Amino acid sequence: MNNQIISAADIMMQVANIGTSEANEICNVWKKVVSGVKSYKHDSEDSEKRMPLGERLAGNTRVIDLKNGVLLVETDHPGWIQYLRMYQKYILTGLKMNLPELKITNLAFRVAGEKVSLSESYNQELARARKQQAALIEKQEKELSKFTPAAASSGNKNKSELPPELLAKFNSIKQSIADQENDSK
Repeated sequence: MNNQIISAADIMMQVANIGTSEANEICNVWKKVVSGVKSYKHDSEDSEKRMPLGERLAGNTRVIDLKNGVLLVETDHPGWIQYLRMYQKYILTGLKMNLPELKITNLAFRVAGEKVSLSESYNQELARARKQQAALIEKQEKELSKFTPAAASSGNKNKSELPPELLAKFNSIKQSIADQENDSK
């Protein structure tokens, strides 16, 4: 008789991943890497009865999807996501060392029961990055407006004007960036 105890979560993962050896490999490596997480010593961690942080993380998380180098991980409580974010660099390094062929570059997280897919998470991140880029462009445009002919004719005589050919190049670049943003939306 085998005395090895298998958790219900592991049994369910095996049933869900029948026929996908790559998925099993990712799940096994995930559990191995996350189980290796060690926390700083806290009073609550000193108890010998208490399971180490890495093992608790591994038991409360599972891999859902891998797309474009982003690994989607599901947890059963938002608190585990905070721990995963704290140790994200460690986890990514471990995954890259054990599964270099997958080229995992980032982790995304969701709480069980949420209907967030990897593409939704990606789209939210993309929208945030676009908003930051737009703010940066607006700031740079304000700085550049000091050098346009309109600014010089409005009393800013001490500022130097850009040559017309350089100004035309800047406007061309600005227009191509705007066109790319419109095409990607």
